[in-house]
Amino acid sequence: MYQIERTVGSSHMNTNGEMRLSAAVDFMQDCCCFQLDSEKELTNYFVSHNITMFLISRQINLIKPAHYGDRLLIRTSIYHLRTSYGFRNTMIYNDKEELLISSYAGGAFVNMNKGGSTIMPKEILRTITTDDKFEGMHYLPRKVSLPKENPEKIFPAAPVYHYYIDHNHHMNNARYLDVAQEYIPNGFIFHTCRIEYKTGARYEDTILPVRYHPEPGIWLISLQDPHGRIFANVEFRAASQSRDLPE
Repeated sequence: MYQIERTVGSSHMNTNGEMRLSAAVDFMQDCCCFQLDSEKELTNYFVSHNITMFLISRQINLIKPAHYGDRLLIRTSIYHLRTSYGFRNTMIYNDKEELLISSYAGGAFVNMNKGGSTIMPKEILRTITTDDKFEGMHYLPRKVSLPKENPEKIFPAAPVYHYYIDHNHHMNNARYLDVAQEYIPNGFIFHTCRIEYKTGARYEDTILPVRYHPEPGIWLISLQDPHGRIFANVEFRAASQSRDLPE
């Protein structure tokens, strides 16, 4: 288990006075990256072979809100590891050890020179610390498939801005959530969010948001380019559709 501590500031809050979903994901990303950095054999191999790990999916369960000034404990641990991919839990607690957010995420090892997935040596993977899978949540499938029916609405296309881009030269994982939330109906309160990352959006790409309403309590936003290539599919579920959360 790897842990960092953070304090919720004004820049992390939404208009309701609670920590934004994307701010929570920023904290979780930081914790996960620092954890990978702490694995020295892995880090050395990454640097010498120009390899990194790209996120392919994440499920986030919002259990309790965090507010301004709250001190947070962000903890992450890898529970499943294979030569080309891995899965981890990342949790956010307050300083009273109350669980605020539970999540799991999958990532793939990517060769930056070739631009595709790669196989890691088993002797390197054996040096990585793993822990038990968190059993206190309901795990939804990592794939977020589009419904067969026609979309409920297609919104005007919007550009990918400079400030969406991170050091990997594509749109940061949390920014997809910022964009997708713009297109769920006003007043819809979600307790679970699933996101599947398909193709990294880059600066000056165009995002076409496509909205589906497959069943009551679920909204799905597909972020595509104008030709139908999917950058990410983002699903938002109300409490009634989230088995491990109170209704």
